Amino acid sequence: MFRYQPLVSPTGFGESEPAPAALVVRHDPFRQPLMRSISVLARYGVLLLSDLSALLISSIIGFLAWSGPVLHQPIAPYISLVPLLCLFPLSYAFADLYPGFGLGAVEILRRQSYCTSISFLGVAAASFALKADAVYSRVTFFCTLTAALVMVPVFRLLTLSIVKSFRWWGEPTVIFGTASEASLTISSLKRAFSLGYDVVGVLCSDGFPVGQMINGIPILGDLELLPVLSQQGVSTLLAWDDSSVMAKLVHMQARLRHMVFIRDDRLFPVERVKVRNLGGVLGIEFSNELLRRPNQIIKRVLDVVLASIGLLIGLPIIALCALLIKLASSGPIFYRQERAGLHGRTFRVWKLRTMYSDAEARLAELLNADPELQRQFQRNAKLSRDPRLIPIVGRLLRRLSLDELPQLWNVIIGDMSLVGPRQFPDYHLAMLSTDCKKLRMAVRPGLTGMWQVMVRSNGKIEDQERFDIYYIRNWSLWLDLYILARTGGAVLMARGAY
Repeated sequence: MFRYQPLVSPTGFGESEPAPAALVVRHDPFRQPLMRSISVLARYGVLLLSDLSALLISSIIGFLAWSGPVLHQPIAPYISLVPLLCLFPLSYAFADLYPGFGLGAVEILRRQSYCTSISFLGVAAASFALKADAVYSRVTFFCTLTAALVMVPVFRLLTLSIVKSFRWWGEPTVIFGTASEASLTISSLKRAFSLGYDVVGVLCSDGFPVGQMINGIPILGDLELLPVLSQQGVSTLLAWDDSSVMAKLVHMQARLRHMVFIRDDRLFPVERVKVRNLGGVLGIEFSNELLRRPNQIIKRVLDVVLASIGLLIGLPIIALCALLIKLASSGPIFYRQERAGLHGRTFRVWKLRTMYSDAEARLAELLNADPELQRQFQRNAKLSRDPRLIPIVGRLLRRLSLDELPQLWNVIIGDMSLVGPRQFPDYHLAMLSTDCKKLRMAVRPGLTGMWQVMVRSNGKIEDQERFDIYYIRNWSLWLDLYILARTGGAVLMARGAY
């Protein structure tokens, strides 16, 4: 991406002459005007190809699921509808999904789902208006829509995960703020590659030396360097809210395509924030989606339906796991424990037993004998090599999360939700802050959640708190669907599980 070098030559190893100047930023050919236009076309082209491929595959799935094997229809009439697939990218473009920079993964999922559904309704209405509905199967349309609602987001995610490392992808971006603020921003952006910000440098407001690296990104200078950077291709500034330089930032805004103000205020939700024009005064509207009764009903219906289907499918797997547990260890097949749920009410959580019957005594003995393991347990409330686990069987069930399957019954009867904060035992809850524990009581604990799909067992207590608080304050149906989709990948990859 951007390369930099001091304006002065080094006078010795690890030293440089004092200089007020920042760094000369040299950009690669992809940031020149002509190459920038080509890179923009490449972004649009790769996303368009991704979406059309997903829609074409979804159409084939819909045909093979119903029209071909059940109705024995020829494929020729459906091939004539293929040109209509071009209507879908038009709706995606109208929703700013090309290239979709600045949109989080959950917002992309929401917009894609709405646009895909509306476009399918348009195609169905057109076929009805042209009196072609007798030719085309409505069930096939429904199967195709269902497949598209899955395939289009999956293809977008796979595409973004591939193109994020290419030079032509991403808007060249600089961050303005203190070193600690820049570090937090860079770390957050590395996890959120769907945003499309290519951070090439930091404009530091607290006097850190030019050339010093922050999470692999160089400090280029201070805010005065921004006009030079904008001429050299930087299009976006991520600026931490600083009232002392607000006048400068307003003046600089005319030189950039995008300027984003940042505040690390975790007391407010950030998903679905709305900007309001209050007669020329900027207003920001926050809403708590989880307090709306219709959303609570939708979440509960989704829990019951999906958990019931999952339990029916999972019964043979539970039976097989029960047999393995019985062969590997004496004692009961299931393990139950009191956990805190909605409004602090206790309930019995069900799991397949993965530990020895005297697990707690083994843990106490081990922690007393090994201070290093004791520190690890205090940090994570888990051990990477837990001696309580039944050899082979217990570790296998934990890595694939199969021990959690009986909790689908807890979801059905209303003790838990499919997605929510992790239901922790008392010793684990005691490690959380008072505010976090109070906030967790407002929702049902979940079978899966943000912590499980983002860091899983690798996360510290602070990570668990941060993700739980984020989920509760930013809940939406789309966030639940996103977490459920990520759960499948996390379980199959056995990432961070022990």
